[in-house]
Amino acid sequence: MNIYNNVLLSTILWYQIGGVARYVLDVASREELYDALEFVKSNKITKVFVLGLGSNLLFPDEGFDGAIIRFLMQEDGKGIQLFENNIVDSFAGEFLDSIIHFGFDKGLVGLEWAGGLPGTVGAAVRGNVGAFGGEIKDVFVKAHAIRWFGDGDYEEVTLNNEEMKFSYRTSRVKEEKLIVVSAQFQLKQATPEELLAARETYYANITYRQDKHPLDYPNCGSVFKNISKKEEVERILESWPDVRELVEGKWHGKVSMGYVIDRLGLKGQQNGAAQISEKHQNFIVNKGGAKAHEVKGLIAEIEEEMQESFGFTPEVEVEIIS
Repeated sequence: MNIYNNVLLSTILWYQIGGVARYVLDVASREELYDALEFVKSNKITKVFVLGLGSNLLFPDEGFDGAIIRFLMQEDGKGIQLFENNIVDSFAGEFLDSIIHFGFDKGLVGLEWAGGLPGTVGAAVRGNVGAFGGEIKDVFVKAHAIRWFGDGDYEEVTLNNEEMKFSYRTSRVKEEKLIVVSAQFQLKQATPEELLAARETYYANITYRQDKHPLDYPNCGSVFKNISKKEEVERILESWPDVRELVEGKWHGKVSMGYVIDRLGLKGQQNGAAQISEKHQNFIVNKGGAKAHEVKGLIAEIEEEMQESFGFTPEVEVEIIS
């Protein structure tokens, strides 16, 4: 475990936004995680946040007066293992992308839809990450996790798919503030033709992200969850009946927030150095030195427009840390 004091979060987070964290504890194995928890307990630290790549987070400009436990890839190269029946076991700090390639090398498929998604295994499970109609819950078997009690004590738990209570972009891990230590995924042995098709899907999804997402600026990924509640989808269809075909086809029963924000005329809106992307409107990009309060201002503007237009406020997907 490596311990760092007074770390400027804008230097380690995907968004490049955030003030100073009192401690950052880097862990690259189960043993180092337990060391970090012992450090937290012995130093009587009551504020803790668990971090992977930090790709869907917005930390405050004022900083974080506590300890951030940052998961890294396991240093001995044994962070990913293949068990019987095509089950892949992974340490939480491994990149989700590494799992996909590990599977391909073993002739296994099932996660190719996640091509290009930035994040660790722990974060993917925590947020039930998804794209192109796939979600992590579709292949998830179980996870070993830790329930931290705030006073430094903790207990270890194992949660299967049903116990995880997955739903759209969330899970029991996120709701109960658990810490994923490792997770297992059920992949499928593929024929040569299926493996080729999976690889093509993987690279096609990466190309799609490069073409459609504003990757040339720091961002936090999707700012809002796509609209999935039936009554909210219907409210939009009442106002915009012409999008029904998109809802039923391309958007997998949801309404794309990028489309909505664009159609509401908010594309390119700027607040300081934060901007609603002109390339994909469900992204708020950091044009250089943006502050958290500037991003929050744009989020509030979108929420107000949605409330006025449709009578409801969309659910924020980016996790805003206080």
